[in-house]
Amino acid sequence: MAKRLKNSILKISKIDEKGFTLVEVMIALTLFAVFATVFLMSQGTNQTNSQLMAEDITLHNLAEMKINEVLLDPPKFTNATDKDKESKAFNIEGYKNYKYTIEYKKLEVPNLNELMGKEKDDPSEESKSNAIKKMVFEKLKVNMEKILWQVKVTVENTDTNYAYELTSWITNPEAKIDTNFGF
Repeated sequence: MAKRLKNSILKISKIDEKGFTLVEVMIALTLFAVFATVFLMSQGTNQTNSQLMAEDITLHNLAEMKINEVLLDPPKFTNATDKDKESKAFNIEGYKNYKYTIEYKKLEVPNLNELMGKEKDDPSEESKSNAIKKMVFEKLKVNMEKILWQVKVTVENTDTNYAYELTSWITNPEAKIDTNFGF
């Protein structure tokens, strides 16, 4: 009987050596399915990110081109120019679905008391040196607000609604600076 049991165990082990069991096949298929899913998902993500990066580069280049045009040929700055918007589509072949908006804004320098953390002018604490500082700051504020303007260019792809903003400071070449401090 022991000999028969030994022979049947040997026969079973020989059968196992001939092929894979169902469990082994299922484990292999599961591992392959997980690997294939991860690989395909990462490829899809890479493709999407590459398209978004290409769109971002295109938007940046178009915004940089428009801001350089403004810097090379600035408009006449008046009070009417403040918060002025100009929107147009690009007339460049291949970029007809892109539009741009150019906005101008005057520099606004805060009040000296706000910068110093004071609520209001208090003549009792204002000495001669504080009066000079205030006068110089006010002159500087008026001159800076005449000279510096901010330009913001926004480029948008009308098909995808992706947008890109680029800002820069621009100087008013016609501004008259008041250097008379009256000391």
